[in-house]
Amino acid sequence: MARVEYADRNILRMEARRFAARCDAQEGLIQRADTLREVLRLTSIPMPSSLADDMDSRDAKRKLVRLAEDRAKELIVEQIEKLGRAEDDFRENFRVRMLDDWANLTGPLAHLRPWAKTKMQSFDQAM
Repeated sequence: MARVEYADRNILRMEARRFAARCDAQEGLIQRADTLREVLRLTSIPMPSSLADDMDSRDAKRKLVRLAEDRAKELIVEQIEKLGRAEDDFRENFRVRMLDDWANLTGPLAHLRPWAKTKMQSFDQAM
């Protein structure tokens, strides 16, 4: 019986290392992503249920989400800056596309929607 438990622990350890490596690979892709949809797609990788109790896997997922949140905030600020530089004729179309991108923020980045709208309101007041 001890051999089975030893094998199971090794399998879980190997699966945890594989998940952490996948999260590390996603981090580089997130930093190079140039759209919010891409950042969200790269962030929403499922953690296997067998790793729910593994702290290293949780930390890797948490680090990935934090990095994705920072990158998404950078992209939102860039979008607002581009809106400020856009010509008056194209500004409304650009605003609609931005709001559509923000509406698609779901899952681990859903809390950025109100943050983005607050940034937009402060931009509108400054204009």
